[in-house]
Amino acid sequence: MFIMLELLAETEVIQYVAVAFGSLNMITCGLFYGWPSASLPHLENFNDASVNLHLSPDEGSWVAIATLLGSIIGCPLAGLTVDIMGRKEMILFSCIPYITSLMTIAFATTPGVLIIGRFIAGISDGLINTALPIYIGEIASPKIRGMLGSSIPVCLILGILIINIMTAFFSVSNAALLSTIFPITCFAGMFFMPKSPYFLLTKNRNSEANEALKKLKGTEDIDAELKEMTMGVESARQESKGNFTDFFTISSNKRAFLIAILIKTAQQLTGITPLIFYASLILEEADIGKSVTICTIIFFLAQLIMSIIGSAIVDWCGRRVLLIWSAIGSAVALFIEGIYFQLKSEGLNLDNWHIIPVSALIIFVFFYGFGLQNIPYLILGELFSTNIKAVAVCYSDLYFALLAAAISQFFQIISTTWGTYLAFYIFTVCSIISSVLMYMFVPETNGITLEEIQSLLEAGRKYRDDKKPTK
Repeated sequence: MFIMLELLAETEVIQYVAVAFGSLNMITCGLFYGWPSASLPHLENFNDASVNLHLSPDEGSWVAIATLLGSIIGCPLAGLTVDIMGRKEMILFSCIPYITSLMTIAFATTPGVLIIGRFIAGISDGLINTALPIYIGEIASPKIRGMLGSSIPVCLILGILIINIMTAFFSVSNAALLSTIFPITCFAGMFFMPKSPYFLLTKNRNSEANEALKKLKGTEDIDAELKEMTMGVESARQESKGNFTDFFTISSNKRAFLIAILIKTAQQLTGITPLIFYASLILEEADIGKSVTICTIIFFLAQLIMSIIGSAIVDWCGRRVLLIWSAIGSAVALFIEGIYFQLKSEGLNLDNWHIIPVSALIIFVFFYGFGLQNIPYLILGELFSTNIKAVAVCYSDLYFALLAAAISQFFQIISTTWGTYLAFYIFTVCSIISSVLMYMFVPETNGITLEEIQSLLEAGRKYRDDKKPTK
């Protein structure tokens, strides 16, 4: 391992390696996010002898949301401790609850134990979703920061896909046991990775920051960059202490937080969370002659492909333009879904048009995948100054968990009370409004340093002068 690190130190490859190991816990997060769609059909089927216990629908709903409840604990915990413990150390620590949770799920024989197991995983969800974006944002070079940051949602979707495939071939218990390989490997690999130079500078560990930056850059010539980092950290330290009130008293922090909330809201108001939860039902209504399992796997595979494409083009196209077009394209797809389900609710014979909801769902995945799926995770690590970043990401992730749960309930209530089409129409309008607001307020952070991003926010501008598009 140490010989390998010496070889990697000659290039910036170690940035990729560090992100790859850290992202294994995002795969684990995805495993838990996709677990209800993969496992509840088995657990709620009292004729299925492959499971250790069976659940009623009500028990299943509590098991499903247990991770969200755990995340509500994990996010504040991470926000309070990641600046004390460190980004790398927080990623390492998140492996422990994940392993504990998977072992608990594998041997659970009662609904209560299963709920506890998933609740523990939710705590790690909060930890990793706070620590990893910060770590990536602080170790990655500007020219590859977008691609590396986009690995977070890619790995999340990959985890959802993996658990759906695993439960097609293994029991719920065996799938949980096999899944422990991801957090175990994450811990083993991250142990040898460099710490964040920004974090080390905030702790006045300048010599360690110097060595960490040399490893990350693969060169001894890092004096200019280290000086810029040091100035940025000192400037942020003098300006504020990283308290909650800094969101409202310092203009750059206030703009950054509002932009983060806007993007997170835009992401969720496409209806992505209920679409993931109810994708199998939508595809089943299309009557395409395939099993629900296969349909679900195809849906998540399409998401994974688009997430990978999105991560590949984000540093080429820029964050802002991808976000805007992602919202517009998602609105078109959601509108098509709305029309189909409205006509269906009015009793029209649509037997020859089952391909419409399937096509609209694929169109949605296409547009959502290259922008709104990836960039909200990436931009969280870019917008905030070092001293406020942990608190900001914590509150953003907490907001995300609460909003995702609320919108899922909203979708279910609207669909059962007035019809699925109305929910799609509401998501359509919200996506259009989101595209306008992002055009008005979201800055372009592509290809510029974290210090330059802070300058844009302080000035209330959307582009650095030499990055402004020509008309």
